[in-house]
Amino acid sequence: MAREIIIDEDVCISCGLCINNLPEVFRFNANGKAECYDPEGAPEDEIQSEGIDACPVLCIHWKD
Repeated sequence: MAREIIIDEDVCISCGLCINNLPEVFRFNANGKAECYDPEGAPEDEIQSEGIDACPVLCIHWKD
């Protein structure tokens, strides 16, 4: 079972970087903000480096 990913929509600026980097994991939701629709779409280390660490406003996190 994949770890859960949380995206703070209040902080997300809809830049699309996570979606461009990992379209198999992230997409825009109905509000135009990033959402994780498939946390098993890529290895955790790739989600960390290409999604979480790449986010310019640091709105993507692993759920503790």
